[in-house]
Amino acid sequence: MVKSCLLLLAGGLAAQLTTPVLPSDCLSLLFVASLCGLALRRSRAPATALAGFTLFMTAGIDVMAGRLDVRFEGDSMLAAVRIADFPQPTDTGVALSLEPVDDSRLPGRLRVSWFDPPVEPLIGEVWELELRLRRPRGSINPGVFDYESWLFREKYHATGYVVAGKRNRLLWSGTASNIDTFRDRFARRARIAAGSNTAAAVLTAIGTGARHLVSREQWDRFAASGTTHLMAISGLHVGLAALAAFVAAFGIAGLVPVRGNHYVVALVAGALCAVTYALVSGFGVPARRASIMLLAATLALVRRRQLAGPAIVALAGLAVFVSDPIATLTPGFHLSFGAVGLLLWLAQRQALAGDRPRWREAPRQLVIMQVFLLFGLLPLTALFFQRFTPLATPVNLLAVPLFSLVTVPLTVAALIVGDVSETAALALLRLAAHSVDGLDVLIRLALETVPATWTLPRFSGGAVLLLLLPLAWVLLPPSWPGRQLAGLGIVAILSWKPAPPPPGCFDAWTLDVGQGLAVAVQTPREVILYDTGMAWRGGGSAVEQVVGPFLESRGIDAVDRLVVSHADLDHSGGASVLYERFAVGPTLVGEALPGIEAWQCARGQSWWSGAIRFDILHPEAGEPAIGNDASCVLRVSAGAYAMLLTGDIEAPAEHALLRREARLGADVVIVPHHGSTTSSSMPFVDSVSPVLAIVSASYRNRWGFPKEVIADRWEAVGAELLNTATSGAVYLRVCAGEGIVMMREERLERQRFWHAGP
Repeated sequence: MVKSCLLLLAGGLAAQLTTPVLPSDCLSLLFVASLCGLALRRSRAPATALAGFTLFMTAGIDVMAGRLDVRFEGDSMLAAVRIADFPQPTDTGVALSLEPVDDSRLPGRLRVSWFDPPVEPLIGEVWELELRLRRPRGSINPGVFDYESWLFREKYHATGYVVAGKRNRLLWSGTASNIDTFRDRFARRARIAAGSNTAAAVLTAIGTGARHLVSREQWDRFAASGTTHLMAISGLHVGLAALAAFVAAFGIAGLVPVRGNHYVVALVAGALCAVTYALVSGFGVPARRASIMLLAATLALVRRRQLAGPAIVALAGLAVFVSDPIATLTPGFHLSFGAVGLLLWLAQRQALAGDRPRWREAPRQLVIMQVFLLFGLLPLTALFFQRFTPLATPVNLLAVPLFSLVTVPLTVAALIVGDVSETAALALLRLAAHSVDGLDVLIRLALETVPATWTLPRFSGGAVLLLLLPLAWVLLPPSWPGRQLAGLGIVAILSWKPAPPPPGCFDAWTLDVGQGLAVAVQTPREVILYDTGMAWRGGGSAVEQVVGPFLESRGIDAVDRLVVSHADLDHSGGASVLYERFAVGPTLVGEALPGIEAWQCARGQSWWSGAIRFDILHPEAGEPAIGNDASCVLRVSAGAYAMLLTGDIEAPAEHALLRREARLGADVVIVPHHGSTTSSSMPFVDSVSPVLAIVSASYRNRWGFPKEVIADRWEAVGAELLNTATSGAVYLRVCAGEGIVMMREERLERQRFWHAGP
């Protein structure tokens, strides 16, 4: 069974790495071929992998087939929708998960933002809303969270926002299912009972699986301490629910005359209670895995059969994959099964060594388990989250027992008695809230005392092999020669950084920040950032979501120079956040920015970074710096080859540049003002005459940038025109004496079959 599970998952992984979408007829033939292969003894292994491939691909195509019809993209539609999950609060409104109510125009699952709603929407309510939607699409940047893949694995078929106005109205208040009603009541009780927002958020997460009340600050705090797993319904929570129900049922069976074996009755009661709890909590992947394992183990015990731990894990993996192949894309799937596999390996190794667990050795065993998980899961946490959290071990040594013995049992008990006695439920939740508040104090003290976490760069290519070294240290027997040397892998992982460009070269990334601009330039000596992207109305900024994660993925913790072309929010919106997250060196601005000390850009300013020269070409010193034409124009040169960064300059500034500069020619240009008709005048385009012209714009932006006439102008002089909306981030390496030696379009580089095409 274990082999079959691994082969099936390997086939699913191969499908996840596939770029083209296979036709349904082809998939049908492949599935039939896999069934035929399974009937033949010698071909079962490849047939199992082929079955996994076809299952994942078929499930993915099914999700894609349900996406919004392209005819309705960008249109305003008045439609009846049901709020399918707890609304997620944002800085300026809520994010909603919606399902249509008898409307053939809408796909099955929507995610929309509602800015400044007139009232607080509730789960289960039916509203008539004016929606503006588009097909799922997200920015694509190296080392940055792939929002488009997240939408795919969460099975969202469209995204968008609610158009403000009087047409939006509540049609029906209430909940459509008993589970929704139950979850809503519990969340309300948690808010009443808890003395803090932190406790209310954690109790709601434990009881219902909904983490909508968890603030960003709170989530960051738990992540830095390695305790986020306590808020995700997992094997720990499901197992504790089963244990509590088993003990209660066994005690009741001893007092009340019950026919049959009391032990069997208690086992069944425990399993049923645990599965019910998993269903109420949203039935996420870790909860599904734990439920299936628990049911399999219960059935084996009832039937007095022996079922090995690896076989139970494999059965759960098969069940999760077959029922929902796309679930294998989630980090929770890999971390959940990885953790269980590591613990089984640890138990087997201790059994072979003759170590018998004793109650007095429980603290030692807990320490061993936490260290084992910390390093054993390091490859996955590094790949998924780019984080190593040594603080997780000491904090979890206290947090796990506290949650296991106090918080979770009290919360589960409150779930059970809530509809019988609300007074009792509130009393239990108050006690549970005190334990959460105590844990939060512990985490805050720990974070103030010691370095909590290391942000790791994005591992790619051959560097991924470094991640196998700590895993080897965990899995190899203690007596294995050279095993301890594998521990050096941890040092290698913490110290490794992607290599900077070689001498005489610079790397440039025009990041995919939507409607805005952010260009990172790295030389062998320093990092320069030109513009910071947008600050969004719904909260957050391009620095938080794109620029910062990108820099961290490169192992960069400081920006040596910052150039902000001008004050428009799509160019400067993330500047304040950048100062909060990174050490920032000298700053040049085209227009003054509130709260930021900077020098005014002026023609003639220049500096060298090794062999790479930086020149400010515009504006002229002493000229009034207002609006788009105040934009700093920066030339980055490697010998005779150059890149021109233009901000939002318009035709008047372009003409001024032409009068002042004898030569504007550049090999690469960031197209001014995102491709607006107010810029890219013919004389300017002819003078620059680049090999590559890059537009930074959002997909289907309301201004229609880049305008077709502008695109034609750049292409007419021989330039290849790229747009971040269709190419994702654009990477270049420019070297003296060679010119553009490397170029990569991130959307093409990371293309998977569920990603939107260029």
